[in-house]
Amino acid sequence: MATHKENHASPESKIKSSFKSIFYNAANIAVQGYNIKGEVVYWNSFSEKLFGFTEREVKGKTLKDFFTSESDENEFKKYLKNAIRQNKPSPKKEWAITTKKGEVLHVLCHIFPAVLTALPEEESIAIAMNFDITDSKNAKEKTKEIVRQMERFSEISADILSIKNEEELFDHVSQAVVDISDFGKVLISYFTDTPPYREIIGHKGIKKTDLERLKKAKMPREKYLKYFEKSVKIGSQSCYIPHSSKDILDKDAVVPGEKTYPKKEGRWNKEDNLLVVMKDTRGQIIGIISVNDSKSGLIPTEETVRPLEIFANLISEIIQRHKLSQIISKSEEKYRELVNNVKIGIFRATPGGKLLEVNPSVVEMFGYTRAKEFLKVKTAYLYENQDDNVKLMKELEENDLAKNKEFILKKKDGTSFWASLTSTAVRDNSGKIIYYDTVLEDISERKNLEEEVKRLLITDELTGVYNRRHFNQNLPQEIKTAERWRSALSLIMIDIDDFKEYNDKYLHLEGDEVLKQTAQVISNVIRKEMDWASRFGGDEFIIILPGLTTTQAAKVGERIIKLFQQIKFKPKDEIVQKTLSMGLAHCHYAEVRPKRGNKNKGTTTNYEKIATELTILADKALFKAKKAGRNQLIISKEAIELSRFTK
Repeated sequence: MATHKENHASPESKIKSSFKSIFYNAANIAVQGYNIKGEVVYWNSFSEKLFGFTEREVKGKTLKDFFTSESDENEFKKYLKNAIRQNKPSPKKEWAITTKKGEVLHVLCHIFPAVLTALPEEESIAIAMNFDITDSKNAKEKTKEIVRQMERFSEISADILSIKNEEELFDHVSQAVVDISDFGKVLISYFTDTPPYREIIGHKGIKKTDLERLKKAKMPREKYLKYFEKSVKIGSQSCYIPHSSKDILDKDAVVPGEKTYPKKEGRWNKEDNLLVVMKDTRGQIIGIISVNDSKSGLIPTEETVRPLEIFANLISEIIQRHKLSQIISKSEEKYRELVNNVKIGIFRATPGGKLLEVNPSVVEMFGYTRAKEFLKVKTAYLYENQDDNVKLMKELEENDLAKNKEFILKKKDGTSFWASLTSTAVRDNSGKIIYYDTVLEDISERKNLEEEVKRLLITDELTGVYNRRHFNQNLPQEIKTAERWRSALSLIMIDIDDFKEYNDKYLHLEGDEVLKQTAQVISNVIRKEMDWASRFGGDEFIIILPGLTTTQAAKVGERIIKLFQQIKFKPKDEIVQKTLSMGLAHCHYAEVRPKRGNKNKGTTTNYEKIATELTILADKALFKAKKAGRNQLIISKEAIELSRFTK
């Protein structure tokens, strides 16, 4: 009887008995079996955890509702059919899937045919193995977004300084809010002392009829302060008003969003509102940025409002600067009042360097506590390089205006900072400059941001060494330098032995650890000020060693091989030691003199071509090292001669 039951067991039960011992309790791997129709016939325990559905709920059904796009679903079905009909495994593929709770996760999926001799041919199945890579995917996307925001902030800061037209300025500012935030609709209001108590200075995505209605609504600062008291506080200067609390809002002063969203927890509603305050240097609220139409469809968090808050502070400075120029044209008294409160430094000085007038911000900017003390300083001593002061005065003599000039200035304690200066000369009846006015802004933060963006653009995110872009740009320059100084240059190409097998066996996170350790060993061995390393691609690295002969460079490579081999990696509680293979190529100076009587001194050296040839030589040597058994360094028998004249 027992034998009879076994012979007539269902295909599904055979599948489960065949695979359960192998896959059912597999940690962190969602394993599923599918028939030719794309129906689920097997569902391990981690699949239940990842997707949120039990095996009973999905068995006999397709995964139609799991995929976020129809194209992904069709591609998945195609891979299943290829696995069953053609006995062909699929390439590794990233999918975006939706769980039972409505969460969107990212998985890395590999589909392969099952070898089940116990099943009749028509019941052949495909096995899908899914790895949750959501955290890794989100981290990468977050890094990209930070870089994008930094680049955008840098561009915006530079662009805004050059815009003079009021309408164009605030249109640019409003568009920038849309670009750097999660929202497609924006309204920027600046508070005034007279009805309707606010001036709408910028907007995007708002209809003309709605805008006219908003302009008439009386919205003093106090109303917004009450909104903040009754709403959900986010970040340091923002509040979220969910649609469930919309009754606290003045209906004439808000515009609902136009996009519709799924009615789920944590999702944005078109009647939700997010407000971000703008403050002056004294901490007083001067305006509000109101946004709607979430791009992601999610309610705001401290992380998503942070770019908005940073930009709100930037806008506050712009508004104050703009209002400053308006007030100057109206009255000197109001001008002085505002000058004393803005964060931008302002001073008046003579061509001889005597300070005549200064505002509190410029006194503080240079590290002084009293204006009287600061007025005794000669303007030349405010510059780290006093020649910059000479350049500024020369431009004023020639053009009467020096606009957005960037210099490094020096504080009282000797520390330096970057500043942007715009100076205007004032002349007497004879045409002689009697004094000049300067508006001065500390741009150190922006400069640091620009430097960080530049660093990220040439740095490999995972390992911290330079990336391929930096290698391509700088190797020709290194070769040119070697030729100029009649020196030498060695290049070592490095490959991690059997890295693909290790990566496939222990997965990407463990593979990433090997890559990071490789970069660390290289960085510890090479000279800090002269040599540099670059991740060339995948598991390949390149080291540039200026001034070293092949013998000297080989010693560097051998030391790296030795130290790396000593590292004990511990993937899945195993101890694994890895090795490196290297190929070394070399170029050196060899002076070639033109023949006597030949007036042609030769053609210009093509350094990009030499860089390519040198890399190819190292690659060939690396190939020989691999072929010879790995874990060794091979020196290219060919070398490239550099000369100031070509034959």
